[in-house]
Amino acid sequence: MRHGVLPWFVLFVLLLALGCGGGGGGGIATPDTVNLVGNVVWIETGEGTNPASTVRSGSVSTAAGVSDGFFSLDVPSGTTSVTVTYTPASGPPVVQTFTFAAAVSDTDLGELFIGPSTVTVRGRAVDSSTGSPVAAASVSLAGRNAVSGADGSFNLTGVAYSNTVQSIFHSLQGTVGKTGYFNQFFAPTAAAVGGVVDVGDVSLTPQGSDDTPPPPGNVSVTVTPTGGGATVQALVGATVVRTATSDGNGLARLWLPAGSYTIKATLGGKSGSAPLVLTASNQTANVNVTLQ
Repeated sequence: MRHGVLPWFVLFVLLLALGCGGGGGGGIATPDTVNLVGNVVWIETGEGTNPASTVRSGSVSTAAGVSDGFFSLDVPSGTTSVTVTYTPASGPPVVQTFTFAAAVSDTDLGELFIGPSTVTVRGRAVDSSTGSPVAAASVSLAGRNAVSGADGSFNLTGVAYSNTVQSIFHSLQGTVGKTGYFNQFFAPTAAAVGGVVDVGDVSLTPQGSDDTPPPPGNVSVTVTPTGGGATVQALVGATVVRTATSDGNGLARLWLPAGSYTIKATLGGKSGSAPLVLTASNQTANVNVTLQ
């Protein structure tokens, strides 16, 4: 009996060490590679670049789509930046690097705007009920990110800009958010002065406040193709809870609380819809609806 027990015990210990016991804590392993997706957008057209831009991280690279700028890139887990290079038919190459929190899972970087020049967009996050500064708020615009300081001020550097065509720049949507507040949006509607665009105070509404957050909204709906002037509705079942009209770029914005919705767009004899689920009142979402 003793000669039979010892080998079985040793085998059991080896299996533990090689299998479930080798992790030193039982945590879930981080994947070796993650997938980054996004869209490279030229600030003068609101579309992809032609010729196509190259998106690179370390030794891996891919070409972004010419029409919409879409890219998909498999990178090492923990990657914190990508570099976009665009070489136009005339003029110098445009090379801009975008940084972000370490990607340890598949990540959508959203729209990364590039342009012939860049500016700094500055402003201040404040509490809408008290006017006091909101520190450590997260700020994002056009693929750039910043955090507000103790006085609520923030500076987004390297934001794509054009001195000749500014309509797309002025329609950019920035976001300021912090736990305990509704996310708030802002747009850089002024021209640059000395390389700086000042958006002023961005008021954050505390969650639980009786006042609803000011427009434009926490849900952005893009209607394509040529979806300008479309009627956009948020429905729960057959009940319409919000309605908006898309602008010339096919963009509409709505304020919606947590819940499950159908986002429907109608223009002339064409219509389209897409599902939307919001799990929190301060969640932001982008929805694409294709008219057919």
